[in-house]
Amino acid sequence: MVEKNGIISQHPLVLFRDFRMLFLGRIISAIGDKFFTIALAWWVVSYGGENSKLHLALLMASNVVGVVVFAPWMGTLADKLNKKHCMMAADAVRFSILALLSYFFYREEFSLPFLYFCCFAIAAFVPLFEAAAGSSLGLLTDTKRLPEAVAIDSSILGLSNVLGAAVGGIVLAAIGMLGAFVGNGLTFLLSFCFIWAIRTNLESSTSSRAESQQGKMGEIIAYLVKKPAIGILALILCIINFFAAPLLLFIPMIVKFLLQYSVGWVAAMEGAMALGTVIATLILSCFPRLNQGSIYPKIFLSVLTMGAMALVMAWVPNGLAITGALFISGIAMGLVNTTLQATFQQIIPNTIKGRFFALAGAASFALVPLAYVCNGLLLQYFLLPWVIAVNGITLMITSVAFLFIPQVAEDTHE
Repeated sequence: MVEKNGIISQHPLVLFRDFRMLFLGRIISAIGDKFFTIALAWWVVSYGGENSKLHLALLMASNVVGVVVFAPWMGTLADKLNKKHCMMAADAVRFSILALLSYFFYREEFSLPFLYFCCFAIAAFVPLFEAAAGSSLGLLTDTKRLPEAVAIDSSILGLSNVLGAAVGGIVLAAIGMLGAFVGNGLTFLLSFCFIWAIRTNLESSTSSRAESQQGKMGEIIAYLVKKPAIGILALILCIINFFAAPLLLFIPMIVKFLLQYSVGWVAAMEGAMALGTVIATLILSCFPRLNQGSIYPKIFLSVLTMGAMALVMAWVPNGLAITGALFISGIAMGLVNTTLQATFQQIIPNTIKGRFFALAGAASFALVPLAYVCNGLLLQYFLLPWVIAVNGITLMITSVAFLFIPQVAEDTHE
């Protein structure tokens, strides 16, 4: 009886087989993505010439533009079609693109514009998979375990980044860029197999289909008009992402140009940041009571911390200190993301959940490409530490906004 009532035995990953299949599929493909992104970033800063900082910014922007552009349509498809089929289709297309990219790299017919295009095409199918996966959590678990399922689902990216970054430098040294491309493609194939193994019926209901065809994204706008608190949260989240997202852009630059370390430090720093995110999300998944109460003090302190750690990155030229600062930033990011995801999962109606998460994802990332490009241009004229510091100070200022909207917390929990 003790074992049955224990925390581990009651965890969603133990209780629900199909949720476990989804988790395994997502984390495997995400680990491959980490190898891929580390390899791309290091290749650009090493072989991009005197404009390598700008090229890296443009490359990372292309990874986000596809999500922003296609998210509204992909979210509608996830609500209208079988969610399992949507996830399998997204994996199949991304595997095909990686196979094509690997072929041209092997033939040495490889260029930056072609790389931008492939990254954009891969990113275009991310919202289809994520919208279908996010809107399936309630179907693959139950109401009681949904908050824990959301928290563990939110930890996938961070956990995969830890595992991918932990061996990323070693693997890149062993198999090189081509191996990273092929490996990432194979992870999409494995993800396809795990999603195929899901037995739960993820077919959209008739009412959901009708609403998707008639209301589409306009229904989401009408919902946000009735629930302005949700819109305010999304707006502030966009501002936070604009100044927090470039932290990943800065890591390869710090290692290459400021510290003059090897690619292993890129993996170590990104891994430390991801580890912090994982720790935060796993704690919230195992102890759901921490999700109770007002969300605003948590978000205020988390964003303030992220800004302070950015200043450490800017002005402390020490690899260990910067790695520690990124670890703390990861914890803060995990708290913000998991808290907001749990809030949205409990509030948003199931009939529009796929479209909402697609639109919320697009809104969260809408300014990220612009953030990358702006920082890339600034780095053409200003020193790297100053550009990092500006982002950190702005994050600290933005965090104060949460002290002036406590009434929104009550609105979101109605």
